[in-house]
Amino acid sequence: MRQVAMTLTVLMVFFAQTAWGERVTGTEGLTTGETAAGRKKVALVLSGGGAKGTAHIGALKVLERAGIPIDIITGTSMGSIVGGIYACGHSADELDSILMAQNWSFVLSDREDLRRQSLHEREKQNTYVISKSLTFGKNKKAKPDGGGLVVGKNIATLFDALTAPYHDSIDFNKLPIPFACVATNMVDNTEVVFHSGVLSRAMRASMSIPGVFAPVRTGGMVLVDGGLRNNYPADIARQMGADIIIGVDVSSELKTASELNSTSSILMQIVDFNCMNKFEENKAMTDILIRVNTKGYSSASFSTVAIDTLIRRGEEAAMEHWDELVALRQQLGVDGHRRHQRLLQVQQSLPATTRSKNDQEHSETRVSFLARDRRNSQVNVGARFDNEEMVALQANAEFPIRSKVPMDVELTLRLGKRLMARADWSMRPISFFRPTISYIFRSNEIDFYDDGDKAFSMDYRQHSVKVKLFNFNVRNLNISIGANWDYYHYHSMLFDHQEEHTKDAELKNKGYISYEAKAWYNSENDWYFPTSGHRLQAKFAYYTDNFAMLDGHVGIREYSLIGRMNFPLGKRFSIQPKIFGRALYADNVPMVLSNVMGGEWYGHYLDEQMPFAGVGNVELTWDKLVAAQMQAQYKVTNNNIILLRFAAGQDAQTFEDLLKHKTMLGGSLSYYFNSIFGPLGGSVGYNNLTKNFYYYINLGFVF
Repeated sequence: MRQVAMTLTVLMVFFAQTAWGERVTGTEGLTTGETAAGRKKVALVLSGGGAKGTAHIGALKVLERAGIPIDIITGTSMGSIVGGIYACGHSADELDSILMAQNWSFVLSDREDLRRQSLHEREKQNTYVISKSLTFGKNKKAKPDGGGLVVGKNIATLFDALTAPYHDSIDFNKLPIPFACVATNMVDNTEVVFHSGVLSRAMRASMSIPGVFAPVRTGGMVLVDGGLRNNYPADIARQMGADIIIGVDVSSELKTASELNSTSSILMQIVDFNCMNKFEENKAMTDILIRVNTKGYSSASFSTVAIDTLIRRGEEAAMEHWDELVALRQQLGVDGHRRHQRLLQVQQSLPATTRSKNDQEHSETRVSFLARDRRNSQVNVGARFDNEEMVALQANAEFPIRSKVPMDVELTLRLGKRLMARADWSMRPISFFRPTISYIFRSNEIDFYDDGDKAFSMDYRQHSVKVKLFNFNVRNLNISIGANWDYYHYHSMLFDHQEEHTKDAELKNKGYISYEAKAWYNSENDWYFPTSGHRLQAKFAYYTDNFAMLDGHVGIREYSLIGRMNFPLGKRFSIQPKIFGRALYADNVPMVLSNVMGGEWYGHYLDEQMPFAGVGNVELTWDKLVAAQMQAQYKVTNNNIILLRFAAGQDAQTFEDLLKHKTMLGGSLSYYFNSIFGPLGGSVGYNNLTKNFYYYINLGFVF
């Protein structure tokens, strides 16, 4: 996972890429001249730079404040995004609101909107880092989404919404502000300038970082990031008739010898050198060059704090040229207190979905990303690290079978301390009904603890066949009824000398047949760090060894419940009370089916495992367990989360004895960064069972 993260980080730098030559298209008929009002034309040129390009918005705020009319906009990469949206009629304040309202880790991925997915799809989306479509047979050569880790579905949806109502193929000179952006054709390594077409698609082509985002394919061209050819397109602005050019440059300063001390810094220096190739030529034709200090930030700095800081730095850099801007306005003879007339006109007709909180009583601008039925073959890859298991990898492949009754086959392989292989076959006679047959193999080695002391270790292999004859899925709800066969092969077992732990010392390999009914409801707005919605999971199971009885007696009956509610108390703070428990009814419950608790996640090491704040290991409990937890969650920023948990529980062999036993108490403090790779962070905790502190580090999605 570390190599994948490094690769993505380095590739993100290509928002501010090299320039090797030029072929400009579509500029015929554009001449230098004055406006209809008799004044000179002013062009704004916005450079590429990835997340650093958000500083353009700060510069735009100052230009608006100074009353500078913008008659032409050209941009590359992030400059094309900011420039294209501004050319549609949005103000700088609206752009600020739009960028700050987005969840960029989601926008810059191909993940689907959780609110539109089944629970099965939501779980998968929050398990795998990389998802790619597979194309077989005759369509392999025509694959439209190849060439990048990210297809770019979500960012294309965002661009479509923000460029409304200009969705059709149009002449960009007919926008409220004439606009052009630059892309690179990888077929012949030439520059392509968009003066017409579908605006959102042109912007998408201009920012397609090679290897990260899939290129845009059109007219025999394979278009990627325009920074590869012209990262600061002042020459295009001049060709479009600009008399005066104001430019905003967000490229990084070259590093000194002492700063070139890592592989990534050297690669970034190479990129920055290449960016200078055409920059000096274009800078020479710029009348006012606003150069923003972006030190400390990279092309991938899309966090809320980073964007806010970069916008402020863009504003500060533009204010350094305030006297020049005022002098220019006076030279042009325009009213400094009036917005551009064309922008004022288009503001009245912009759709409400693209307007910001300044024009909608300060409501946030968010775009609805609709989930689509995924019927192509798909491969998913996940990687994670924690301090208990170290490194784990998981791969999943989905293969739809096109038949009279649609069917799906899924194959999953997990490599790590807990080896797992799984095959699922399901039918979909109707969209919300999915009967499924699964085979699962697990190889597991677990240490069980009792009051903090290791009770025994178990190394076993498990074969399972699960049949869900009734499997009902509608968005937030899943109800399933079926039967399972589980066979446990015990490879080795080590016990301490306590009698209650050695009762299963002679445990033989054994199979169980069980019947299960399960209801799962989850309307939470985030898989790991929700702030609203509810979660409820209830299960009943009956375990036998001959379809009816277990060892000649009534089988094991299991009742379990998990319930959690989310109460937001402001924009960043929320509390989440939770109750959970599991009750087993039998004379002698085998260890593999016993109640265990501990850790951060449900079912992390065992299907029956329940997390408990402050308990880091797999702790044995009695057959009846009830517990409650209160969690306080504070979002320092959209992706930086602090969690404080307190839990209390009671366990006993019977419900009548619950209050006779010692109350289990625990607490933990956690910090996580909610990244595109999953939760990155860890916890420290303490409980009155082990009477020891524990720590846990987690990097990546949980599986």
